[in-house]
Amino acid sequence: MDEKLINRGFYFICFGAFFIMLSLATHLPAYPHMLAEFDLTAGYAVWMQLGLALGLTGFQPLLGWIGDSYGLKLVIIIGGVFMIIGSLLVAFSFSFWVLVVGLFFKGIAGAAVAPAGIAYAGKFMVGNQRGKSIGTFMAFSTIGALFGPVISGGIVDTIGWKSSFLFTAILGAVSILLFLVVPKVKVEQRQNLDYIGLSLVIIVLLGLLTIPTFINNFGFTSGMWLPSLGVFIVGLIALVIVERKHKQPLLDMEYVFNRSFWVPTSIAVFIFLGYSGVMYLLTFFVQNVQNKPATTVGLLQMAIFLGTSGAAFFSGRILKRYSARLIIGAGILVFSSGIIMLTLVNINTSFAYLFISMSFIGIGSGFQTPAIKAIIVSKAPMGRINVITFTNTVIENIAQRLGASFALVAFTLFSANGNNVKAIANTSWIIIGFVLIALLLLILIPDRIKGIHETSTESPTNIVPPLLNQEKERDGIN
Repeated sequence: MDEKLINRGFYFICFGAFFIMLSLATHLPAYPHMLAEFDLTAGYAVWMQLGLALGLTGFQPLLGWIGDSYGLKLVIIIGGVFMIIGSLLVAFSFSFWVLVVGLFFKGIAGAAVAPAGIAYAGKFMVGNQRGKSIGTFMAFSTIGALFGPVISGGIVDTIGWKSSFLFTAILGAVSILLFLVVPKVKVEQRQNLDYIGLSLVIIVLLGLLTIPTFINNFGFTSGMWLPSLGVFIVGLIALVIVERKHKQPLLDMEYVFNRSFWVPTSIAVFIFLGYSGVMYLLTFFVQNVQNKPATTVGLLQMAIFLGTSGAAFFSGRILKRYSARLIIGAGILVFSSGIIMLTLVNINTSFAYLFISMSFIGIGSGFQTPAIKAIIVSKAPMGRINVITFTNTVIENIAQRLGASFALVAFTLFSANGNNVKAIANTSWIIIGFVLIALLLLILIPDRIKGIHETSTESPTNIVPPLLNQEKERDGIN
């Protein structure tokens, strides 16, 4: 593969990811209408969120193994296929639980595509080109998510919520056509599937993701969520023990405990808890409290995604010129300013105020993402690059799903006291606590990133020589 072929493949992955992420973001403005279709309360949205979350997280390690063993191209094509199947199941669902299964399949589609560009850039690109590529892929993915709520909100308000899922089925087909053009990369060594690890991953995630579901349905004091907590803890301990002993683990535990992995991943987790939670808070606050249409929600979510995509694109281009700690820290501070604005909202808060707040949240989150992703792949073995990037993404997706479920549960609990307006402010204060933890972890972030700031020493043997040589020429390295 020469440089031209590599770049072409990368941009086809980006465009395909755009359509998948757009499709994945269309369901949120439709949530209240979907629940009304089956005459259910807002609390049942937790089950919908559980289906989507399990798809986004439960099979991501398996998809990472498929990428390392059979090539990334197969994985992204699988993503397009599941987007079509999931969308059609939701659109033609005859019961609420069929709808949940459809969202589960849509989640698998997102799991297959979301880490693809990061893995591709981490394997074939170095230096400034790696930073630019990571930022570009994150921008494409987020721009897709940007247009999703706006388009869906318009479709829901004019044609109906089922039509929005027929639309995403078409987008899934378009993404498959794009992914077919991505060059197939020969896999040097096929790995054995870790069946025990895969089973334990699903058990752990089921335990974790059902905790907020049972809290929402039965209340915190009922203790009905404790068995799920027990399953999660026991399963997690077993998973760590099994994976550390396995020669070809589904989750690379040796690298997970490396500071280059767990520190940036932990920061991303605490930010994404708030990032995802805010979007779900916004949906019910704007529609159920302020009594505004779904299109308004879509426009406000557009502010988040526009800020995220623009900031990620810009950050990737300046990543090599500034320290990782500075970029991540600046992103966290901007993010926190948007959350602080939400603590002051009331029923008469203007659209402009909410738009600015959402923009700060999006910009702060997007600005730090290229640096976090670059650190995570900086010391990853090339033969395990898909497993590692998919492992990181599954953790981030868990954080987003938990953030969404947490927001739904918190909003429901605070609203139960009769003050729906105060519910969003109280939940925002909890999110600020998550942000403070992320700031404390910032001291453990390195200033310089291998593969971005340092490209002249011990570069992976299978990085394409033309790309490495170009970086050396740009940096004045002999």
